[in-house]
Amino acid sequence: MNSVLDVRAAMLQCLEGGQYHAREKIKQNGAQPYTDFLSIGLALKNCFTNPAKHDELIARLKPHADVIIGVLPPGIQSQGLLPTTEELADPNFKLLQLKDVSDEQLRKWIVDDGSLVYGELTSEELHNYFAAVCPLLTPGGHFVDLGSGLGKVVMTAGLNFPFETCKGIEIVPYRHRMAQERYLHLLKVGQESFNQLQAPTKPEDVVSLPWTTELLVQHLLNFPKRTSFMMGDMFTCDVSQASLVFLYSTCFGSFIHKIAHKMANEAPEGCLVSSTTHVMNHPGLELVKHLPAKTVAWTDVFVYKRVGTGPWPELAQIASYLPNLDEWEVKARELMVAATASV
Repeated sequence: MNSVLDVRAAMLQCLEGGQYHAREKIKQNGAQPYTDFLSIGLALKNCFTNPAKHDELIARLKPHADVIIGVLPPGIQSQGLLPTTEELADPNFKLLQLKDVSDEQLRKWIVDDGSLVYGELTSEELHNYFAAVCPLLTPGGHFVDLGSGLGKVVMTAGLNFPFETCKGIEIVPYRHRMAQERYLHLLKVGQESFNQLQAPTKPEDVVSLPWTTELLVQHLLNFPKRTSFMMGDMFTCDVSQASLVFLYSTCFGSFIHKIAHKMANEAPEGCLVSSTTHVMNHPGLELVKHLPAKTVAWTDVFVYKRVGTGPWPELAQIASYLPNLDEWEVKARELMVAATASV
């Protein structure tokens, strides 16, 4: 290692590839027993692969289009996690017809299935993101990632800006566990890299980046004290001290209005809130930067400032986040026709 920038680069490099991890199945972590999850999923998939049952599938899914990630539930498509031969041999397994599934069970299944969807911004996208956002920040402050997954953004934030603390909260247990594992690996890589550093280095030396000269060697040395992960629901997370809240919210469309309501009522005035894909419409959030798709990341990135004085009541804007059901049906039928034609 020739410089501290090489140390930082090695730490960033070890965070790559999380989007390719093996997803764990829900089992005991879902809202319903795993055998029920399999039974309902297979009933849906049977309709998806059978043209004669496409009308039935459309009719059952349409009332729940607001909680589907994408057009049709990922679990019934080729990338889903339905089931293995061994699981089908389980004596507790019962094969259902879709007519046997209640609307409440179906909605729970769609939400559980959606929790298995995972994506990450690439290192280049995060570089672009922090280059765009950091000039809006004052050194110090607190970074919070709501829905932090495997922890990549939290750890990248600590390596890109002199936040006092960087915190992530994730509700899916296996992802939280993997974030902790990646965190320990990053600390090991950082220590080994510092041990290999050839140039003399002092804690007060600057780690000069294009967007800040306030990041110091001591911020890297104190990385374990600056970063943390917790398992839990993002809606219970304390954001009252946050200076930047990050949401990879592409899959949060059905409840983005609830997130906006939380940010407007709980984040401090002046806090920046960034989201992906979905716009936040709230009088307590003022759009300060829109980064169109393919400029910073593959999708749109929006940056808001918390403004005004709350508390605001729950806004009656939920309808604005609901999909156009006629457009949804056209797209759903196109997907089903394409899938059955390829079989």
